Amino acid sequence: MVRPLIAAGLVMAALAAPATATAGGAANVGAFPNETGGAAVFQQHLGATLSIDSHYVPWDFTSWAKKLAADKADGSTPMLSWSAAPLTTAAAIAAGSQDARITAAAQALKAEGITIDLRPFYEFDQPKGHPRYIGTPAEVIAAWRHTWSIFQSVGATNVKFVWCPMSFDYTSGVAQQSWPGAGYVDYAAADGYNFPGRKWRSFGEIFASAYAFSVAQGRPFFIAETASPGTDPRTPSWIAGAAQWVAASPNVAAVVYFDSVSPKGYDFRLYAHPAAFTAYRTWVQQQ
Repeated sequence: MVRPLIAAGLVMAALAAPATATAGGAANVGAFPNETGGAAVFQQHLGATLSIDSHYVPWDFTSWAKKLAADKADGSTPMLSWSAAPLTTAAAIAAGSQDARITAAAQALKAEGITIDLRPFYEFDQPKGHPRYIGTPAEVIAAWRHTWSIFQSVGATNVKFVWCPMSFDYTSGVAQQSWPGAGYVDYAAADGYNFPGRKWRSFGEIFASAYAFSVAQGRPFFIAETASPGTDPRTPSWIAGAAQWVAASPNVAAVVYFDSVSPKGYDFRLYAHPAAFTAYRTWVQQQ
């Protein structure tokens, strides 16, 4: 279900009621549109409004209304990846030292009056010494529950909490150690990539373990970051396979494609690589 750019946008029922997955595998397919011109130019090429528009913000971010203005105008659902590292730790959050900052964010996002997918301290399962590490699993659980409780206390129920470790850590059991409980999570999520220079992996191989966990916990599954190398001639088929896997997996509520060059220099761009972009556009049009 794709509406043209002049319409309100591609917003589906799964984000309005995140406790259940979309019917028949009809997931929201969005992107982190980080090519020249950002979301506006990406959507022009796509011929549709992004269902989910991904953003990354630091822990001390405050310009929430400005950040969300274009999404509100377009009818996109924003996903805000809110990184606690390196400015604070899970222990500090749980102890209450960050309450003023969290409360201010909760009040500002509540005031926007739209559904917002919030991904606090994403990839918290990274090992100690890595960029997203903020503490032990027990500390992460305490910080997550504390943050969630503050948002509930101010009535920011329009903000949906996306709990998001890395996909491969589900297979090893590391991700599950930081699970705060289904009552504190709207979406169980994962980040997973078909990285260049490594064994080629299908979408199902990347996300099967994470998907099974989401089903077991009774939470819809949210793929918050994914991509395959834009320069690889196999990527268009990989994207088509991803669409097929999602269509056959009814607990998937959302997929966000990482349309960018990664911090490590991996080129996952879509529009810069027409065959990959065409496959992505076809996927969006199928929803």
